[in-house]
Amino acid sequence: YGDAVAMALEDRMTEEESGQFRYLGSTMMTLGELKRMTNDDSIDSDDVILNEQLRYQQNRRNVVHGNDNEKIVEVDIYQTTILVVGAGRGPLVREAIRAVQRVSASRMGGRSTTGRRRMALHAKIVAIEKNPSAVLYLQSCKGVDPTWNGGHEYHDAQQLIGRMSTSGREDDNIVIPGTSVVTVVGCDMREAGTKYSHPVLKHMIQNAKARADIVVSELLGSFGDNELSPECLDGVQRCGLLKDRCVSIPQNYTAFMAPVSSARLHSEAKTQSCIPLNTNAGPASPAIGMQRALETPYVVRSHAASQTHREKPCWTFSHPHPAGPAEADVASPTDDMDTSNQRDANPSARAVEHVNNDRHAHLSFEWSPTSGAGIGCGYGAVDQDVETVAASASQSPSLGAENTLTIHGFLGSFHSVLYERIGRTDNTQQQQQQQQRSSVISIAPSTFSVGMFSWFPLFFPLKEPLRVPPGATVNCSVWRRSDEERVWYEWCAEVVTTAIATNSETGKEEATSVVWSTSSIHNPGGRSYHVNK
Repeated sequence: YGDAVAMALEDRMTEEESGQFRYLGSTMMTLGELKRMTNDDSIDSDDVILNEQLRYQQNRRNVVHGNDNEKIVEVDIYQTTILVVGAGRGPLVREAIRAVQRVSASRMGGRSTTGRRRMALHAKIVAIEKNPSAVLYLQSCKGVDPTWNGGHEYHDAQQLIGRMSTSGREDDNIVIPGTSVVTVVGCDMREAGTKYSHPVLKHMIQNAKARADIVVSELLGSFGDNELSPECLDGVQRCGLLKDRCVSIPQNYTAFMAPVSSARLHSEAKTQSCIPLNTNAGPASPAIGMQRALETPYVVRSHAASQTHREKPCWTFSHPHPAGPAEADVASPTDDMDTSNQRDANPSARAVEHVNNDRHAHLSFEWSPTSGAGIGCGYGAVDQDVETVAASASQSPSLGAENTLTIHGFLGSFHSVLYERIGRTDNTQQQQQQQQRSSVISIAPSTFSVGMFSWFPLFFPLKEPLRVPPGATVNCSVWRRSDEERVWYEWCAEVVTTAIATNSETGKEEATSVVWSTSSIHNPGGRSYHVNK
């Protein structure tokens, strides 16, 4: 996540001529201080901007021009607003702070070959969290961690404060390059636009320039959207907290599904039927029952399992939704204006007024002699060596000719692009390849992020396992459905074989599809499993 935030900040800094970031002014510092702030000893006196008539009206000290480390460097400071939603106990906030420091240091340091002025960032980070205990923890972090309060991380910060130009001030507060000021807000991110919301959020809604340049979230589930990331992020955009060109991290996420053969997983799912429906009721509580147990998806760390086919994509969600063309943000005139009126003045908020997050996918998994080779249990990267050996061995006419599979359910996974940078069209192909950088996290075996253990696959069980004869195709249909209060999944499967039949009219033999076996639709209407909005 930190790398994704840094890439987004770098791209926005590159586009500063378009006015994406707010210009706060410039700060003056000695060359020695610049070296210490950027950890770059390669900076020399040829890079500095000399100005003997600098405005040091407060806490001014003499500058010795004979010492290179005392020559003056001028740095332009730009302000960005980062919105962290679902901040939890602050890992994303800390990553955002470090990203601002890294990008700002890289922009201030080094030799300027383009003649452009040095640039630095100052970030306003707004952390929104619903959990009261987590809000208290975030507030304690702000109380004890100086990096959350404008950045006293540099050893000579007080000297630097005393030598900043007045143009580096905003609202009478000194702005230090590469630092961040965190504001903790305790509320549901989807209700941030109510008239009773935090004053900082009100200010963002009513002032276009104060809205978020980057929104960062960690709401992904094992199936991508199964923890209501689309509903939450759409709710944030609907509140009017984002600029029209706001960048979301993650930018998009895709749900994947694949058949799995595992008597162990199926048996474990069946045993859930004996668990009390209400654990607080004790022995008097009725059991969950077999129907509910086998119509509920489970997060599993699959071991005794075999993913029988390559996973296939179901659907993709992207954020934020683009605003209407040629519409400019307009600030609301009063603090007490109704949220709906504020939304009318914000094209970004209007873009999600009629968004429908229901989805449907129909997937076909064709048979092949090497189906599932190298994928293993469905959690982990594909083993390319096993795939190569299986492809070579498949040339043998006796290999797997009569093997029959048994499908016990499906494994759900996801692939997410946190941030993707695309090179400009006016550059050469080599430059474009260098600029095409992306930050990705994935638990889909084909693109698995090695070393990541934050998510495990989502197991969708079948009530009755399906037998798959050689040459048969497994078809799966999956739906993401919702109503005013809930979101749930429905799924079903069938096994289709090919038979040769004679056409009664033409007398020719033709291949026809025959349904070998089928399942019922699981969890219709969310009767057994759902997630409350």
